[in-house]
Amino acid sequence: MIKRALALLTLIASVCVLVPLAGERSGGGSSMAAAPIRGGRAHAEYQPKDGKIFVLILGSDARSGNPRHSRTDGVHLAGINTKTMKGGILNFPRDSWVNIPGSGSARINEALNRGGPDLAVRTIESLTGIQVDYWLLTAFEGFQKAIKDVGGKIPLPLKRGMYDSGSGARLPRGTKTLSAEESLAFVRSRKSLPGGDVDRTANHGRFLIALLRKLRGDIERRPDRMFDWMQAARKWTALDIPPHELFQLGVLTSQVKSQDVGNVTVPVRIGSVGSASVVFVQPGAQAIYDRFKEKASL
Repeated sequence: MIKRALALLTLIASVCVLVPLAGERSGGGSSMAAAPIRGGRAHAEYQPKDGKIFVLILGSDARSGNPRHSRTDGVHLAGINTKTMKGGILNFPRDSWVNIPGSGSARINEALNRGGPDLAVRTIESLTGIQVDYWLLTAFEGFQKAIKDVGGKIPLPLKRGMYDSGSGARLPRGTKTLSAEESLAFVRSRKSLPGGDVDRTANHGRFLIALLRKLRGDIERRPDRMFDWMQAARKWTALDIPPHELFQLGVLTSQVKSQDVGNVTVPVRIGSVGSASVVFVQPGAQAIYDRFKEKASL
């Protein structure tokens, strides 16, 4: 029933909701530069296909200005296997010391600052051997406003309380339904976590899965809620992706069960380069990359 309803909504939305997005693509004016959330195809020649889809999700530390040329607080490679309907989120700690193509070695969060999303994509592809299909970049403003527009109320179980004056997080232990403001505080918090940024990186993945759970729950209860999600995308994003392709991605994502999405953080060890504190990716990461590349799930 839900699939039939979504199929009908796809046709309706292509005309009523998504067609206006075409004017917001990168060739359509200044909105690509102004939108707080941006995205596009990683490779111009990419064509959607059944099988495996990989999306590089970047969380910029920019409070204002252009998040395309700032450092990233979040680097995540999300995969979906359209045949098994399983997926995974692979998290990269922001201080990971890696090779940035054409730019030498640096923390992984420098790639965006040095060359925008294109260089961030190339860095992840070089590191993992996985070809990225799409990229998505958000800053603080876009993240919070988009969450608010889809109703907030993101249920998330917390094994320990989170109290962090730096991020504003004041979250008791147990299952908490996060508002948009609390969601932002949760993904920003690291000082209250034993593992610091590595734990925060894992929490980013947990939040993305919680967001998927909300999307799926919304659509199962009311298939027309897909309109609200797409309206939020239209309002706060500028995506260099054809409208029908964007909606198909949304429908596909809504059909993946959150329990079928693994959340894995790349294994690292703490070290230093000169006076800079960094983390080094461990050899065991290669097996994770290989499995993810083969299955698009974790």
